[in-house]
Amino acid sequence: MTRSNGAATGFAVSPEIPQHEVVVIGAGIGGICAGVKLQEIGIENFLIVDRIGGLGGTWYSHSYPDAGCDIPSTTYQFSFARKPDWDRFFAKRDQILEYLEEVAANYDLPRRMRFHTTIVREEWDDQHALWRLHTASGGVLTARFVISAVGAYINPKTAPNIPGLDSYTGVSMHPASWNHDFDFTGKRVAIVGVGASTMQIAPKLAAQVERLDIYQRTPQVYLPKPDFVLRPWMQRLLAVPGGSAVANGLAQTVIDSMLRVAVYTPAPVWKIGARLVDFLGRNAYAGWVRYKVKDKAIRQLLRPGFGIVCIRGGAGGDYLPTLNRDNVELLTAGIAEITPTGIRSADGLEREIDALILATGYEVFSDPESYKPGTVIGRDGFDLGAFYNTKELKAYYSTAVAGIPNRFIMIGPYSWTGTAFHYFVENAMRHIATVIDETRRRGATVVEVRAEAQERFHQEMLRSGRNLAYYLETRCSGSNSYFINSQGKSPYIRPWSLLKTYRKAVRFDREDYSYRHSLELEPVVLSGAEMEIARRPPAEIRTQ
Repeated sequence: MTRSNGAATGFAVSPEIPQHEVVVIGAGIGGICAGVKLQEIGIENFLIVDRIGGLGGTWYSHSYPDAGCDIPSTTYQFSFARKPDWDRFFAKRDQILEYLEEVAANYDLPRRMRFHTTIVREEWDDQHALWRLHTASGGVLTARFVISAVGAYINPKTAPNIPGLDSYTGVSMHPASWNHDFDFTGKRVAIVGVGASTMQIAPKLAAQVERLDIYQRTPQVYLPKPDFVLRPWMQRLLAVPGGSAVANGLAQTVIDSMLRVAVYTPAPVWKIGARLVDFLGRNAYAGWVRYKVKDKAIRQLLRPGFGIVCIRGGAGGDYLPTLNRDNVELLTAGIAEITPTGIRSADGLEREIDALILATGYEVFSDPESYKPGTVIGRDGFDLGAFYNTKELKAYYSTAVAGIPNRFIMIGPYSWTGTAFHYFVENAMRHIATVIDETRRRGATVVEVRAEAQERFHQEMLRSGRNLAYYLETRCSGSNSYFINSQGKSPYIRPWSLLKTYRKAVRFDREDYSYRHSLELEPVVLSGAEMEIARRPPAEIRTQ
């Protein structure tokens, strides 16, 4: 039905039926969780799409040497799919991917997945109460609801702003797209970046290459990694009903206690405590580095000059001892430019290389730049990317944005809580599923969070998070931490206890959302002939 000037006003009689009740964007941990939870509320007509070639998200695309989890595997799992038989305390990539594939198969998800499908633009059609999702190949998917499950680390930074990068003629790769055909044996290799990927990659490559140059911009914090093989008796203990849940619960208790201290400590006490924690933490870390690294000059390069918890840190394992090797050099002068055959540092030294590894990070969910203008267009032309790039990042319960009907974010502003990614997305989906179920229960087809409810939640995040904001926004200068975005804000951590987050996911005022049926959408203009059809009984219309 189309609009026509000079005609009567009425409603379209044959609204377009979307191809899918729900389209989930992303087939990683979040997408799998979404598929499971949608089935729990009776939705079977959903599609999960992903731009890569298989399910698993990060664990599908990241296959670099020694890739694995840097938190205990007992916490790195869904609450509805406990796994007691992990091989190691810190699981490796292949077994994590195998676990995700098994969970997906158990819930009949693979047949609902479509890979090599990149969504480049999402447009809300208010007339038909559906989303039109445009793919890179030119196709269009339609859905009543959309769930963005693209994860926390959205796009790898494969082309960092380094002068001369395009001129480099050797082999180059990012940890997200590892080149398994390249033989590193006896080669000269440079790694740019010293984060989580590098601390796993460097020890493996150092044993193969002739020379390994590691370019560090900002010191990180490399924690002990007490990894070990899980013996059969340990696996049997975890397999006891509730055993794995108890192990995870202990870790949750630690995190919850830390969050409660951060949220509820009086501000003056918190400021004094923050200075004390930094003093003790930096000195303890200096002692750890002194124990692991022999060279005093290298130890000095590894000392952070900012708050000790400004960056996430990671279980560094063998990374620090790798810096003791004769064929490994830590370079901190800064990169002046990349040449066709190597790297020239800011001190004028040029080092030729055979391979360049750009471990330069990712666009993160808390960065406004991760939301591109023109890619998500809601009601009345509301542009999510333009809004986030000019205003603060905000979303009701980290999932819903006013002006964007029927669309939810699984990892949004202030969504980090708990011990592992699975906990974040399960809490998000508990909220999202509740909203979608409530919408269907009311017989509505459109749901949208009210702007005042969104702002109320945002103000609560600012009030509850004042201690965290003080620490991250004042004590982390020079850290390049992804906890602080380009706007100088820290919309990363949910400043609530885990219990409060868990309860509030479903215990919220349902009237914080507005609900309407598609027939309540703004009227369309019909021609005289169209109005005649609109006045006919439904039985007559169906026979046309």
